[in-house]
Amino acid sequence: MTKYDRAETTSRIFRAAVEEFSTHGISGARMDRIAANADSSKALIYSYFGDKEALFAAVLRARMTELAEAVVLRPERVGDFVGDLFDFMTANPDVLRLVSQEALHVDPGAVPDFEERRDHYAEKSRAVAQAQRDGIVDPTLTPAFVVLSLMGLVSWFVAAPQITRLVLDEADSADLRCRYREHLIDLSERLLRPGGRTPS
Repeated sequence: MTKYDRAETTSRIFRAAVEEFSTHGISGARMDRIAANADSSKALIYSYFGDKEALFAAVLRARMTELAEAVVLRPERVGDFVGDLFDFMTANPDVLRLVSQEALHVDPGAVPDFEERRDHYAEKSRAVAQAQRDGIVDPTLTPAFVVLSLMGLVSWFVAAPQITRLVLDEADSADLRCRYREHLIDLSERLLRPGGRTPS
């Protein structure tokens, strides 16, 4: 008889839930479909994670943790952050779809793990502030605005591939992604460079 492996079962449930939530959203997701695709049962999923909203929160938490570990904003290489983020998001488009579903379903002030996630982004703002003290980033910019802007530069390419296709008039390809990644880094560095703004 095959030995039951809880870790493997949980992994299958997570993979199935990521696909279900990123494709159908929270409202459209079905627990029975997740169970079937995970070769599990609804009862087991409820036992492990609770209801559908709790499962979504667990899935999003896991994916956001992977993002946080893979993409770090360092004071000495703020411009490269957008390139690293672009690499992660294009390789893992489900993350942005999950975040978009969260935005549709949850009030901004009531998202799961609010304090922990807020503090994570505050660390990025502190890295920008350090870069400003080091003379790498324009000190007149607001650090939190810089972080949000850099993240925003990546979003449209991944979140709306049809807009990317229309604007660039070019099919998605490894070459296009390479060129656009280089553009993002160059643009970011130009925008953030001290003395780069014309006084009003």
